[in-house]
Amino acid sequence: MLSKRLTDIFFKPLIKQYLKFDTTFRYKNLKLKIVSGVFHPSFFFSSKYLAAFIEQLDLQGKSFCEPCAGSGLISLVAFSKKANVCCFDIDLKAVDNIMFNLKQNFETENIDSFYVLQSDGFEKVPEQLFDIIAINPPYFFNPVTNESQYAWNCGENGEFFIKFFKYLPKYLKPLGKCYMVLAENCDLIRIRQIAEKHNCEFILSNEKKIAWEKNYIFEITLRVFIN
Repeated sequence: MLSKRLTDIFFKPLIKQYLKFDTTFRYKNLKLKIVSGVFHPSFFFSSKYLAAFIEQLDLQGKSFCEPCAGSGLISLVAFSKKANVCCFDIDLKAVDNIMFNLKQNFETENIDSFYVLQSDGFEKVPEQLFDIIAINPPYFFNPVTNESQYAWNCGENGEFFIKFFKYLPKYLKPLGKCYMVLAENCDLIRIRQIAEKHNCEFILSNEKKIAWEKNYIFEITLRVFIN
């Protein structure tokens, strides 16, 4: 825990200052511009952890969806694996950032199967069924009072998760997979309770301790009721 305290004291103020500017981030063969205010995959464990997990999946020809896409890292990894991608974010800055990163990394004539839009949850996403949904959600139970908190806060009562789990069955194929990355510093019990109210169950797919913090990737399954 000493390393975490040192990070809180010395590095977090530096990171906060650094994130006031647009920066560049590399993940293997991908080069991303990270616009100030968009969730930065370099300084937080979850994005790179989920990216590495998604990279191991067979995605060729699969329909792939990423809510809360931020800079688009996860979606770009999926696209590099030949998935047909739909991603979205509530923040228009993030949407523009994803489009920039897409065009920076892939030939324009080859991006017809990559679709990005601005949407609050699945609200503006045309109803369709995906093979894979992968999400790095905001998970702190605090109200969202400005755009900079979209990537962190899920609402005082977990409004983000309530909407997500409510609409998930309309967008996930019966045999599809939904993966969610979470960390031990979030209220896992409360998130799972919201999921269960909407007939969604958590199955632990992967667990990894990164630095001082345990991170988890859960597969979310939909309960099937037989009359």
